[in-house]
Amino acid sequence: MPRLDFFLRKAGLAMALVSSGAVAQSPPSAKDWCEHVLAGPAGTKPAPVAFSEAHAQVRFFGTGPSYSEADQALVVALEGPRVDWDEAIVTYASAQEPACALDASANGLGRAHVLSFGPLAHVRPGTGGLSLPRGTQAVVIDLRGLPAAPGLEEALARALGVASRAPVERGSHRVRVHQGLSDEARPSRLYTNSVEPRSLAPHGPLGDRDLPVVLLTGPRLAPAAARFAVELRMARRAWLVGAPLTTAVAESRWMPVGARGVVVRTALLEDAEGILPDVIPADLALSLPRPVGTSGLTGMEHVLQQLVSTRVPPPVRRDTPGTRPGLTVRTPSLEPVPPSVASNGVARAALVIAHGATRWFFPYFPVVGDGIDERLMETLAQVDARPVTQRMELSRLMQRFSEVLRDGHAFVQLVGVAPAGYFPVMLDQVDGKPVVNRSALPEVQKGDVLVSVGGRSMTDWLADELPRTSGSTPESQLNFAFWRLQDLKGPTVFGLRGVDGHLRSVEVQPQPYEALAEVLGSRSRRAAGSLVDLGAPSLHYINLGEEVLYDIRDYVEALHQARHASGLVLDMRGYPSVNPYDVVQHLIPHPYLTPYLRIPRWSGPDHLDWEELVYEEQPVLEPSFSGPMVLLVGPETASAAEHLSMMLTGADRVTVIGRRSAAVNGNVTRVRVPGMLYLTFTGMEVLFQDRGRFHGVGIVPDIEVAPEASDFATGRDPELLRAIQFLQSGQ
Repeated sequence: MPRLDFFLRKAGLAMALVSSGAVAQSPPSAKDWCEHVLAGPAGTKPAPVAFSEAHAQVRFFGTGPSYSEADQALVVALEGPRVDWDEAIVTYASAQEPACALDASANGLGRAHVLSFGPLAHVRPGTGGLSLPRGTQAVVIDLRGLPAAPGLEEALARALGVASRAPVERGSHRVRVHQGLSDEARPSRLYTNSVEPRSLAPHGPLGDRDLPVVLLTGPRLAPAAARFAVELRMARRAWLVGAPLTTAVAESRWMPVGARGVVVRTALLEDAEGILPDVIPADLALSLPRPVGTSGLTGMEHVLQQLVSTRVPPPVRRDTPGTRPGLTVRTPSLEPVPPSVASNGVARAALVIAHGATRWFFPYFPVVGDGIDERLMETLAQVDARPVTQRMELSRLMQRFSEVLRDGHAFVQLVGVAPAGYFPVMLDQVDGKPVVNRSALPEVQKGDVLVSVGGRSMTDWLADELPRTSGSTPESQLNFAFWRLQDLKGPTVFGLRGVDGHLRSVEVQPQPYEALAEVLGSRSRRAAGSLVDLGAPSLHYINLGEEVLYDIRDYVEALHQARHASGLVLDMRGYPSVNPYDVVQHLIPHPYLTPYLRIPRWSGPDHLDWEELVYEEQPVLEPSFSGPMVLLVGPETASAAEHLSMMLTGADRVTVIGRRSAAVNGNVTRVRVPGMLYLTFTGMEVLFQDRGRFHGVGIVPDIEVAPEASDFATGRDPELLRAIQFLQSGQ
């Protein structure tokens, strides 16, 4: 048989045979791997939206810096009066190991084609189907110059599939796994992150024979092509001819941003022996011409036939361990806190981070609509129009962004900034207007309607506040906006309309928080006991609000006293301090289901499934109550209060009276952004026991009763009175 170098000289090619895959190259330094990446085409998304997705990859899935380091690189890249997003991505990527900035390619993925060179078939992966010529004995898959374009992975799988009748294993890789968004203010048992191995489904067969495969490689490869080559070579399914493989390229992904893009390392390839080497050498190190048109194998067919004559490639030698950075578990609540400063870069970075975090971990876009891309663009435009110099301006921008989530848990916490004092009243709403339910000020009376604040009408005030107030229903959004009336920057004049219709103005001096705490809480402060004072001695009442019921032992005692009652009123127009499960188990006399809790679980950046939690609970029969019950709910019934209510309504144990609840349930999580702010939002999806939607629906009363301003003034409780009427008459 002629010598291999004879054919190589005839073809005008340089050749170096690498025995058994021995590594002849030095391992790349931290950033050298970027020189071996082939970019993909430009994207179609607005550059800020694409930048957000890229930063989320680095932050949540990348192999490099901590959240705080990645966020600070983002601040630096986005600083200035205006942002050139193409330049910003270069500045951003240069500051951290797992990211490389590249110019986007002008090439897309072409049509797949096959050329026959005697017994060899030269396959150029691309769009469309493939079939091999009759008599093919070996397949050469040309990876050179394939762009990191959509569809490349599928094209590569088809190219291998036509040469395979058995599945080809793909090995495993370590990735970051996020079960929800780890709370960045404090650790959470429900929302965690870890580093775990993950195996991909094997490459599927499409052919009737397992043919020998040669992969042609160049000095630069698209990440998917590099991954394909590494997998096949480590599985001893293919020979490598051309340039060696840089493993870090195979562990990365292309993300276009404007006219450029960023490649982010999000995995660590491994096998049974451990982390793969930094470089996988070629079996034949050839200086190959770049494929042009139909050229590529002329004069080489005998060389390649000789290479594959042994049928199975030798194992890859593992002379040196991998030195590239790996993956570590994040504990964001323990990372260095960002400076409490405001600037354009800080504001833009905060918005981009909030967009990326909610895009990945907020579960309710199918319910509330997917408007966060447009809202990101809107709020970034506000930064461009008016420089951000104060943290309060940053807070308002974040509030405007969060409004689009339509989430009653979406709040912006500005750390280290407190109001001058408080307006110590508890506000309710009547016909969309704020009404005083309780007051710690003698000059502000129960039943007063707030008609103006600081010289502005309430209509004008709400026109500013509602667009930056998130809520799961219009009523809860209004309720959360009214909360802001309680924070005072200084002496503030409120216009009030009394129940007699007379208007008056009151200047309120900021009060300490203790004064506000005295009046906050549940709709009613009534204690547990008989309703004899309301003409219903056979009925009993238990207030579950945290200001009234502090301890589960008090609840058990109240339930024991109610054991002989003909009916029970449970008041959940507030927030419970006791465990909802401990309350409900005494009220449902048979096994019952909890609501469904569904937590998004990302195993790396490409695989989403859901951790679903639902339990069958058992009753506690001593003490217990199995008679007729009414449950009182209202706008202050939120989160844990709604969870309690869902268990009772799901078991068909109560008649619900009052107003619709806040329609927001599920544990909160927090993302920390530059400027030292936290954005909170609901981190899980909660469903009714029949798997029906809860978010934005809430607990809907069977009998709706809404108070008037005069009810607050006189202390009359129309919801409770209607509950008594129902339990006494059955209607």
